[in-house]
Amino acid sequence: MSSISAQGVVERASAELSKRINGLGLRSKHHHSGSGSGDTSSVPGAAATPPASSGKTSVMERVTNALCGGNSNSNTGSGSGSGSNSSNSSATAAAAAASPASNANPPPTPDKPSRGSSPSPGGIPLSGVQPQVPNSTHHLLQQQQQQQQQLQQHHQLQASTLINSNHHVMVGPAPPTGMPLGAPPTPTVKSIAKQMNITIPGGGVGPGSPTFSTMGMVAAQKATAGGGAGGTPLQLRKQLPNPHMHHPYGSMAVNQSPLILQHQLHPPPIHSIEALMLDDRFLSRFFQYFSPYERRVLAQVCVKWRDTLYRSPRYWSGLLPTLQCRELRQMPACDRGKLYNSLIRRGFHALGLVGASDEDALDVVHSFPLASKHVHSLSLRCSSISDRGLETLLDHLQSLFELELAGCNEVTEAGLWACLTPRIVSLSLADCINIADEAVGAVAQLLPSLYEFSLQASAGGMPRTSAYHVTDAALGYFSPKQSHSLSILRLQSCWELTNHGIVNIVHSLPHLTVLSLSGCSKLTDDGVELIAENLQKLRALDLSWCPRITDASLEYIACDLNQLEELTLDRCVHITDIGVGYISTMLSLTALFLRWCSQVRDFGLQHLCSMRNLQVLSLAGCPLLTSSGLSSLIQLRHLQELELTNCPGASHELFDYLKEHLPRCLIIE
Repeated sequence: MSSISAQGVVERASAELSKRINGLGLRSKHHHSGSGSGDTSSVPGAAATPPASSGKTSVMERVTNALCGGNSNSNTGSGSGSGSNSSNSSATAAAAAASPASNANPPPTPDKPSRGSSPSPGGIPLSGVQPQVPNSTHHLLQQQQQQQQQLQQHHQLQASTLINSNHHVMVGPAPPTGMPLGAPPTPTVKSIAKQMNITIPGGGVGPGSPTFSTMGMVAAQKATAGGGAGGTPLQLRKQLPNPHMHHPYGSMAVNQSPLILQHQLHPPPIHSIEALMLDDRFLSRFFQYFSPYERRVLAQVCVKWRDTLYRSPRYWSGLLPTLQCRELRQMPACDRGKLYNSLIRRGFHALGLVGASDEDALDVVHSFPLASKHVHSLSLRCSSISDRGLETLLDHLQSLFELELAGCNEVTEAGLWACLTPRIVSLSLADCINIADEAVGAVAQLLPSLYEFSLQASAGGMPRTSAYHVTDAALGYFSPKQSHSLSILRLQSCWELTNHGIVNIVHSLPHLTVLSLSGCSKLTDDGVELIAENLQKLRALDLSWCPRITDASLEYIACDLNQLEELTLDRCVHITDIGVGYISTMLSLTALFLRWCSQVRDFGLQHLCSMRNLQVLSLAGCPLLTSSGLSSLIQLRHLQELELTNCPGASHELFDYLKEHLPRCLIIE
């Protein structure tokens, strides 16, 4: 500044700005640059190395330090005119000294750090940078808020590990490019040990050590998704628990002894990979990355792994222990007792018996006494058990409230009248040839708290099955006792049911939320109209294999069932694009199944593209769909599962195109 008058103006303006800055309490070390509409001037003293501490700091340097995070020596002296800025100038000078002076044009600080590196909390050097003086207090407030947010974000990222969109801790390398966006990466032994602060001498797992892939059943189900089983990606990812929920140090008791606390806070060092694979803390975390189905095999590796897995029931949630009675008969009695006790150790409350006879039922009563209080669900499949054996078994299971009989041809209606108890709330009868209308009468009279009732034929639909003996009269047995309790009713392959039976259902069970009439081939549009007008609480409706259903039924459903979330219309061959247009107006629908609907065309898919809440869609076996029509499904951004098996219009190029634009969707080819 050569002009004295100009310098005086600048000093007065700088003094006013200093007062405002001191009043706002800006933290200078997090301010990288200033913006404003005023003129700019170069600062020759703002270099990477701070000058020697001498004398009073000039006004322009104080402004530069406060606004731009430049260097200053005022923090070391006591003769500064603004004492409140001394600590800020000190932090700024330290940050500038640690940065290279040759960086004339430093890049701006990113809003979110990348996975590979973390942001530096220090300031950016100002060598060659011309700061700008803001012209309003409002601008300074905005700048302060932005920099405080960046500071908070930086501290949060430093205090925690990177977490993906599903809140699974991401340890180790980034996921492969072929993996769907948001899917958890494949952890290894080394990454899990590093996450738990377990150090293996020699740098951890060496090149020759095994690397365990823990994607397991999730990857297998995705690879074999064409089989139709597996579930949505969201459901598959939920099988991997959140490591934060079961931290080894997160649930320590307060009243533990100091010796135990010291052992937990300072665990013994791990000297080899063999010792790591037997460490309790490591195994408790390691097993969480496997599905319950895979843990069955892991429990057979060694005694240590078996005991660790048997110790916690959460490892086995979702599994049904099914025992082959033919193999049980060949085991010694002591081994059968150990097997039954292992079920209790793993926290199982369900039991499945295949091929059971009356002798097997008696053996369960004598060898498994704890089943009286611990078994809540019983499944008997393909068994020759008689009415007497069933009655003996149910008398022993005093805590039973869920019963399934499938292929039990020796059980009669008289046996059901004798053994059914009021505590049963879920009953399933499938392929029992001696079950007819009187059995439904027993269910209606003896089970006042029944919540779920399923009556179905075998998958093959052979005429010998039980459901073919169920008529419209059976549905008239339901009394007001079940009108409020019964919520789920499945009547599958009951080909003798007509619209008269539907009248009995809608009047006796007005509070149904799930109704399946799959295979009820005599059902017509009039019956569907009765359902839509009287069962408006339905959330799931299955009308598959009902060949008399037309577009008129879909109009009734779209107009009246406003809470419907799942609709199944497989093999309804008379449904056209007009009916699909009716369905597309249902905003609550999240799952739609149109398998083998032979008259659905590309025009119908255009209607489906407007269903923004749709998550599951099946178009398997629809012969008139083309690649052009199927490619429009990329508009369904919330889609999680798409089944296109046996679609002639689907090609490998189409599947690649859909996977690219729907990365979070499971495409079943």
